[in-house]
Amino acid sequence: MSFLSILIALLIERSMPQLRSFRRFDWLRDYSHWLVEVLQIDKLGAWAGLALLLLPVLVVVWLLASIFENALFGLFELAFGVLVVYLTLGPEELDPQVDDYLDALDMDDERARSAAATPLLLQEPPAELSSQSLAVSRSLFSEALIRIYAPIFWFALLGPVAAVAYRLLERIQRDDRLLDESLASLRISARELLGWLDWIPARMTLFAYMVAGSFDEGWQRFRRGVALAADTYEQNIELLRQVGSAAIGLPEEIGSAAAAGAELRKARGLVLRSLVIWLLLILLLSLLF
Repeated sequence: MSFLSILIALLIERSMPQLRSFRRFDWLRDYSHWLVEVLQIDKLGAWAGLALLLLPVLVVVWLLASIFENALFGLFELAFGVLVVYLTLGPEELDPQVDDYLDALDMDDERARSAAATPLLLQEPPAELSSQSLAVSRSLFSEALIRIYAPIFWFALLGPVAAVAYRLLERIQRDDRLLDESLASLRISARELLGWLDWIPARMTLFAYMVAGSFDEGWQRFRRGVALAADTYEQNIELLRQVGSAAIGLPEEIGSAAAAGAELRKARGLVLRSLVIWLLLILLLSLLF
């Protein structure tokens, strides 16, 4: 059932882009502000505040999952699973953002390139073409984990509650606009927890990148590991970028917009092939358990 929910949700994401607006988490700011006013969770420690922030939402998801379990021959359970997976993907899809950057490369428009690179890098992109395009290509390898692989892993392993918990933590950590100003310390705790939650799916993604690309190059890069990483979260991100880059032979320098586009397409191809491997692994686990 979990495999079918994931597959249908991925197909909906591809075929119905107009539904992506439902994956916005703007409600989280009003919700966190209400918790500050009513429960004063800002006066608690970061971990306690984070737990109280997440718990009501997760309890609601757990109750709904329990109600829909096996209801109407499993159809309600399937529909609820599809809804949860779809809402916990993203929240933005990678493909359209990659297409925007490729279009900017074709136009040779520096301003358009910078604007298209920003949502992929989540920061101000380098101005120089080579550095910018390499950063964008490398970012795909880590963004694929955060936007696709990790939520479907936790959904397949532990169900809707785990997938929702992952996406809420990711939004809290990466989008500080969604938290009340007094809850800024919660982002540190969310980042630490995400580092551990990403650890297993990140290693599975590394394996998928090596199988879908150059296994030997990817394995050698994995063995060398990450030289510098501030925490587990950053280590996962850097390892994904390094192994993914090695698996497709991403160069250290890119000399033209045409070459940058070619390398970005190779990176996207690796991510898509790895998604197929992920789906096969989830199907195998579903059949075994």
